[in-house]
Amino acid sequence: MHAYVLPALFSLFVWWFSTGAIIYLDNLPAKTFIYSVVCASAVLAGCLIGLHATAGQTSLTAAYEAFFFGLFAWGWQEITFYMGYVTGPRSEPCPEGCSGWAHFVHAVQTSLYHELAIIGSAVAIVALTWHQPNQIGMWTFMVLWWMHQSAKLNVFFGVRNLNEEFLPEHLTFLKSFLKSKPMNLFFPVSITVSMVITTLLWVHAVDAKTAFARSGDTFLGTMMALAVLEHWFLVIPLPAGKLWQWGLASRKPAKAFDVEITAGFLGAGKTTYMRRRLADLAAVDQKISGKTVVLVNDFSSVGIDGSLLDNQGADVVELPNGCICCSLRDDLSRQLQDTVARWSPDRVLIEPSGVADIASLIGVMRRPALAPFVRELKVTTIIDAGAFLADYASLPKHFGAQARLASTLVINKADLVTPGVRMMVAETLRHLNPAVNILTARYGQVDAEPVKTLALVEVPPEAAHVCTESCAHEHEHEHHEHHEHHEHHEHHEHQHDHAGAELGFTSWNTELEHSIDADALHAVLESITHGAFGDIKRVKGLARSGAGWLHFDVAGGRASLTAFAAPKGEVARAVVIGRNIEERELHAALLACAVKLAA
Repeated sequence: MHAYVLPALFSLFVWWFSTGAIIYLDNLPAKTFIYSVVCASAVLAGCLIGLHATAGQTSLTAAYEAFFFGLFAWGWQEITFYMGYVTGPRSEPCPEGCSGWAHFVHAVQTSLYHELAIIGSAVAIVALTWHQPNQIGMWTFMVLWWMHQSAKLNVFFGVRNLNEEFLPEHLTFLKSFLKSKPMNLFFPVSITVSMVITTLLWVHAVDAKTAFARSGDTFLGTMMALAVLEHWFLVIPLPAGKLWQWGLASRKPAKAFDVEITAGFLGAGKTTYMRRRLADLAAVDQKISGKTVVLVNDFSSVGIDGSLLDNQGADVVELPNGCICCSLRDDLSRQLQDTVARWSPDRVLIEPSGVADIASLIGVMRRPALAPFVRELKVTTIIDAGAFLADYASLPKHFGAQARLASTLVINKADLVTPGVRMMVAETLRHLNPAVNILTARYGQVDAEPVKTLALVEVPPEAAHVCTESCAHEHEHEHHEHHEHHEHHEHHEHQHDHAGAELGFTSWNTELEHSIDADALHAVLESITHGAFGDIKRVKGLARSGAGWLHFDVAGGRASLTAFAAPKGEVARAVVIGRNIEERELHAALLACAVKLAA
């Protein structure tokens, strides 16, 4: 049995380790690439010489050597491509809306020279081993070529797992040629071909009469089995990328940065607070305040907050729905690393959705790849003073978790409640987190003095820190097994969010195609605050009205309309969040707000 086990383990380890090593080298600073390519070229030359020298030998040692030479000859192809030395004539993303044959041609152009280099290397290896008994190295190179081409076509046609995190920063434009979908029509063909070849190789290995032949066929059979496994990893929901996560240890942010998370329940005023924060930063010379990047995530897949925060003196990156909920661990970590690599910010502001899992978000910041570069982490939780009593009564655990994890609690809309209500909110929050700093705010503008509450038992900072860490780990574990579901409609969408579904919320959104009558829209918003169209917690949207735009909102049981300076290309749309949303009736009511109908 060891005649098969040892070659299989050898080929498996060399393949796994060499792949991780290449990923590690590809993510080092660009100034190191020339040294890697020079060394890889020397290795390629040595492998070609070795293949020629072992071609006439049929010993067991020659079998191992030929396999090693063939695999490392392939390594040169990978290193020179991913370091950007041998790629193709195209180095930019595919234009938006490009598809069909033109899209395929653009994809070919990104790696044309790379493919020609592979063909040239294959011709050289075939020539060096021509008519010789030891063809193991040649066939190893060919198997790797097949694995490469098949996987490449599959990610182009569309698969579930694209493993984009392994693309170096200078090749991020290739993401425009990758397509995410459950499966494509080419996948069954490629997997079938790979399985047939694998079976034939293993049968041949079993029937082999010599140790040389057994080892050679086992090497090749193992590599083809890995090809089959790689194919399945493309379509089944398994974190296959973790096999080489260690290779990304070389990808370091350019410099340390501060992280400010603005959390809060639906309609608390997070976006308004963020606009104030950005305005304050913009008023200070960037040489003093530093570069700021904003990551924003809406509960619905149709985002509004990104538009409201744009043009505020910072780069805004909208995260896909769910990224700062239970699927955030990989998505947000990768997005943060990409953001830091692209902009080298001094500060990253994050606005998660109103139902986001803040503990998991904090857990991402403590990952080994990010923790050394997060200079300071602050969590500011925004509380709607007027809606707090009702919201806390229905969701005490959610508010308790957000309060315990916060560095600062801001009681927003303090001007809309009595002093007694403000004190009640502050006392409740103080009981949830005795060590936290509590402030009040009006329209997101924070008051200078903290709120004074009844004296409570003091909690040492160290104890609060331990509590925060334990809460984060506890919530990360709780959210590990959530799942996501989307249901699309013709003009609007009804979707369940991971954390939102746990709280019982769904979101619905629609585009507003016509100019809106402000009075009619205000009437619909007011009816929503009185319970029409279901138990609606939050409405936010943008609409054309007359010669301008409106930003409309329902939060904390109050409706508002404000003017909005829309950038070119803005889409009029509405997002509604709540329980038991009467979608058809609400859609009809919004449609009736169109000027031609309202008139």
